[in-house]
Amino acid sequence: MSDARRLATGSIAQQAAQVSGLVAMFVVITVLARKLTLAELGVYGLLNSLAGYLLIVQNAAAGAAVKAMAGAGDDERAGSAAFSTSALMYVAAGTLAAAALTAVGLILAATLDLSPELARQTRLGALAAGVVALAGWPLTVYRDALRARARFVLAAGAETVGIVVSILLVLALVLVDAPLWALIGTASSIPMLAGAACLVAARATALPWRLRPRLATRAAAREFLGLAGYISLAEASSAAIYAATRIILGTVRSTATVGLYEGPIRAHNLIRALNGAVTVTVLPTAVRYRSEGDERRLRELLVRGCRYALAGVVPLAVTGAVLAGPILDAWLGSRYAVAGPAMAIMMSHWVLNGVLGVTAALLVALGAARELARWAMALGAATIVLALALIPSLGLDGAALATAIPYVALWPYMLYVTLRAVPTPLGELARRAFAPAWTLGAALAGALVAVRLTLDPAGALAVVATVALALTAYWGAYWALALDDGERRLVRAMVGFARAARAG
Repeated sequence: MSDARRLATGSIAQQAAQVSGLVAMFVVITVLARKLTLAELGVYGLLNSLAGYLLIVQNAAAGAAVKAMAGAGDDERAGSAAFSTSALMYVAAGTLAAAALTAVGLILAATLDLSPELARQTRLGALAAGVVALAGWPLTVYRDALRARARFVLAAGAETVGIVVSILLVLALVLVDAPLWALIGTASSIPMLAGAACLVAARATALPWRLRPRLATRAAAREFLGLAGYISLAEASSAAIYAATRIILGTVRSTATVGLYEGPIRAHNLIRALNGAVTVTVLPTAVRYRSEGDERRLRELLVRGCRYALAGVVPLAVTGAVLAGPILDAWLGSRYAVAGPAMAIMMSHWVLNGVLGVTAALLVALGAARELARWAMALGAATIVLALALIPSLGLDGAALATAIPYVALWPYMLYVTLRAVPTPLGELARRAFAPAWTLGAALAGALVAVRLTLDPAGALAVVATVALALTAYWGAYWALALDDGERRLVRAMVGFARAARAG
């Protein structure tokens, strides 16, 4: 299989896994929004999102594991050493995550204005999420191993199985009126179930690497921690943004306000997850190109990666921003529509930052993780400062502005350090990636504003139809006006590949 097709197949498969998880998450939050009080939903959102953000940090550290295992090539001993080192690091990280979740649950129960029963559920939910992290994080090393072997589709499929099982368990608990702590713990079980599915897949495909703790040397652990530390620091800063914003909202306003914030932040994280999915394929591919000294293909990976990432993210961001109010009304209910302006603010910065998944992966692969960490630390610090300044007076809109403004302000820096790592003319990147995505995005925004002013779609069917039409129109225009003949042939080949896979 060619590199282009392998990357496209892997990226699509990984994004399909992300979409399945996000769709399932949207189903769960939709059900819970109608079942729980705003205060209960706020507690669920705080703890479930904290577990999710810690998982994001762990997934970022997975970049170091994938890089180490991919760099081992066909050397079974070197691969097993990298695999074993990664597994032991995950055991330690899972222990720390469990302790952090439990501690945060105790703090929230003591500081937020909660009823005695809700405080008890908060403590138990944090403990349940911690136990699940402790059991599940080490299993994710099998997912990293599959990715390092370029088994992207298999890894994504196994991950999807774990996601679906986890969400089905949550829905089953909702049906039997399970307590809030059980919902929180089960919703945090995705890494454990996905890791178990990847373990089965790895064993079924005769993964050449085995867990051999004696091969995990201190030198290998230091190297792993050096790279993983920078990457995890970057994601920890992002996690701190969302966790701190929620806590400030809950403290300054109320837990019910945190419940209202769930809609905008979940929509924001939908795009964040889809954007980050490309990291899975870009990272090991960039490592290989760098080891081969192939600068030309590295530049093309940057340009095409940004081009396709923006083509996917821009229409989602534009549509979500313009139709924020109707989407929240149709999705979560009329009481959540008040958060529409906050959602619009948070979605809008992705028009610029839709390239983050590609640029972050390239910086890690090319040994520039320190610059990524600096960007993320500045992002986190600025967001928390702005949240403290804006939330008391602006509430939800202040939280959204505190999130979006630093992303926009630091976008030039991220672009600068990426172009320094992968020397590429800015004009070429602008012409091939930014211009087509943004031009069509501006046209879509104008059309959707006209729709809001004239038709103002209301109701689930009208909103879904409007969103579907908007996305179809954008991607149809991109196909006709932006893709060249070679790209269209690749898309047709991918469609044929998918049909053959279904038929087989």
